[in-house]
Formats: sequence, C-alpha cells, structure tokens
Amino acid sequence: MTLPSEEQCRERALDPEVALAQSIGVQAYIYGFPIVDMLRQKFNETHRVRADQPVAARVNCLAVYPGVLTPSTQGNLRAANSDTLYLNAWVDMSDGPVLLEIPEMGDRYYTLCFMDLYAKPYHLGTRTNGGQAKRYVLIGPSGGEAPAGYQPFHLPTDIAWLLGRVMANGLDDEAEAIRLSNTIVLSGKAGPDVSDADPLQPFESLLFYSMLNKALKTLPRIEGEEGLLAMFDTAGFGPACEFDPDSLSEGQALGLGAALRVGPQILTQRGFKPTRVSNGWMFSSAMGDPGFDYLLRAETARGGYVNAPEESIYPAAVADSSGAFLSGEHRYRIRFEPGKLPPVDAFWSITAYNSATAQLTENPLRRYAIGDRTHGLAYGSDGSLEFILSVEVPPEGRGNWLPIPNSNFHLVARLYLPRAEALDGRYSLPPIERI
Repeated sequence: MTLPSEEQCRERALDPEVALAQSIGVQAYIYGFPIVDMLRQKFNETHRVRADQPVAARVNCLAVYPGVLTPSTQGNLRAANSDTLYLNAWVDMSDGPVLLEIPEMGDRYYTLCFMDLYAKPYHLGTRTNGGQAKRYVLIGPSGGEAPAGYQPFHLPTDIAWLLGRVMANGLDDEAEAIRLSNTIVLSGKAGPDVSDADPLQPFESLLFYSMLNKALKTLPRIEGEEGLLAMFDTAGFGPACEFDPDSLSEGQALGLGAALRVGPQILTQRGFKPTRVSNGWMFSSAMGDPGFDYLLRAETARGGYVNAPEESIYPAAVADSSGAFLSGEHRYRIRFEPGKLPPVDAFWSITAYNSATAQLTENPLRRYAIGDRTHGLAYGSDGSLEFILSVEVPPEGRGNWLPIPNSNFHLVARLYLPRAEALDGRYSLPPIERI
C-alpha cells in the first residue's frame, strides 16, 4: 500500500479510528526509525542496488571502501568524513559468534564502530587496545562461547552495523590505509552472495510496520518499554502480534499510512537540539546514548548516526559570529589563537557540507577538509593558525584555504579522541568570522 496523500490525511484527521492508528503509528515511526533504517541499509548494502554503489558485501563479510571519500564516491552517506578510509560490514550473530582479527596498527588511528539496532555505538580500536594486534569474538544476545585466544566483545543486538574508520594522511597514504584495512578479518556464517536488487524503501509504504514487527519479535526487551510495546500490540505490529496489512480496516490502514506521511516532517521540526553552544559551534553530549529520548535517537539516526563521545565528537556550525547562516556568497575566517588548537589525542579537522544535501562538494583543490594533518599549512610566528573559507582561491593563497560550497553550507569539526576539556566544555572552537 502506498502512503495516503496529504489531502486524504486532512480529510479523515478527525475520524476516531484513523486518529488512533495515526497516533500509535507516529510513536512507532519515532521509536522504530533507527531499527528500520538500519535494516534498510543492511539489505541495500548486502545487495547491489545501484550502479554507483561504493560497497556491497555478504553478511559477516568486511567491505573496504576503494578510497577516502570524495564528492563523486560518497554515495548516500550523510556528512561523510574525508579524513579516514571507511570499512563496512553487517554482522549477524543470531547463528553464533563472529570472529574478528585485527593486525598491529601501531600509531595509526582507527576505530571499528558497532552500531546496534537501537543506534547505540560500541567501539574497538586505538582507544581501547592501543593499536596492538587483537583477536575478538563478537557475541550477541543469542550467546556463544569465546574460542581460546579470543577476547569476548558483547553487543546488545544480534544484528549490528560495523562502520570502521582508518586514518589516511592524504592521497599519498591512502594505499597503505587500504592495505592495512584489508588485513582485518571478519569471519562468521556468511549470508547469500551479493545479487542485484531494487533498493529497499520501507518508509514509503506499510512495509515499515512489517519490518518493525519482525524486528521487535527478536530484539531483547528494554526495561521500561513494556507499556509502549503493548500499545504497539494493540495496533497489530507489536512483538506479540503478526502484522498483516491486509487485515487492517480502511481507517487503520489510512491512519498508519498518515503516520508515515507526517513522520519525516516531525523529525525535521524537532531537528538537532544541542546541549552546548559556544562561539556558534553546537554540540550534544546526549547523542551517543539518548536513553528514552526517542526523538533524539531518531533524529541522530536520520542525520547519519554518531560515535561515542569519548571516541570522537563532531561540533557543528550553521551560522557565523553575527548569527547569519553560512553562505558561499561570502568569505570567512577561523582563527586559532596560540595554544588554542583543538585538544585531542589523535587528530582533528573541519569539513564543509552543502546544507541541503549534507554532502561534500567538488572544488578545484580537491580539498574537502582542513586540519592538523593538512599539508602546507602556514602557522603564525606565535603559533596561531588561521583558516580562510571561500568559494574562490583567497588572496592569502591555497595553503590555509578550505573551499566551501557555492550555496548555504554548514561546518562539522571532528575531534578524534578528544581530551576531557573538549568533552566538558572548557575548550571552545573559535568563532567563524565573516570577512
């Protein structure tokens, strides 16, 4: 069933049966957004769904991206970084544990982020093992034993998305990052071979509730959610039910469809709510673990998911120091005073994205981020550092230039392994000044 039109939704808005179904459906959309979104990604990344797909691999098989992402290779990733090489895998531990072997990584920063189906991140990498060679056994709620010589790593859901990041110091270092990434071995019961398929689009029909229903039957229960799941049962898609869209009345089907129609608008209205704003840079300390804040959890997933804050934080800015939205029509300056560079134990960068698409955009320098590893930076004699942001090459030259989109844009600063002062607010990034 396709979604009802906005006119149909308005015409029946006061029908009690429609209103009740829509009310429960909206709560299910918000609660279930990350679950269904991740299952959608799982299907679309274990099948070949489009010609320009960056990676595709069977379940429990690791796929290494062919290079650090650029505007032409970022695919559908939202706010992708251009600091690291990405690794991708869909892990399924329902038939038993999955083994993971990681080589010696030395001082090269990396993290393997495992996102459970509730969109909560769990990390292995430089921060947890110091870059030493390690062997892990990934164990979900279905259980299993750790073989001798393997360290257990428990995850809350049997299905998890592994999105890894391996530092690459520019194009000259990309080949080595790829080589190292390809020596990471993931082994478990593999899924079917990758085959061609149409993209799965569950948000465009009542398939959303079918997928949520199947997932709720297998996901471990979270204490405190009993009443919410019981309400989902009354609508026919809770864990105690077998969802059958054909058995719905016309009013129930319309109400659930209307919920999917308005759900994205609700998340857009909710938007990103920072817990801290400093010099125009917004940061939320709650995104890594939203708890029962299902709106925040859904909005975080819609925006591209996050790492745990102790792994990396992504302060973002949409406006300059005067409060005006950032625009490619203007030039900007970001000046780090002496001794005020971002406090990190790994590295840091700033990336510009088209605000409408959250995507990287092409520029003649092929520079999509700037930070402490950028070649050719010029520091002041006092140790200060100044970046110029503009569409065209600035008079100051290319060395400290971050090209920006010729449109409204936003900035994301990435602090990898941030120190305590970056996490607790004692450190602030400098303001973005319009020149």
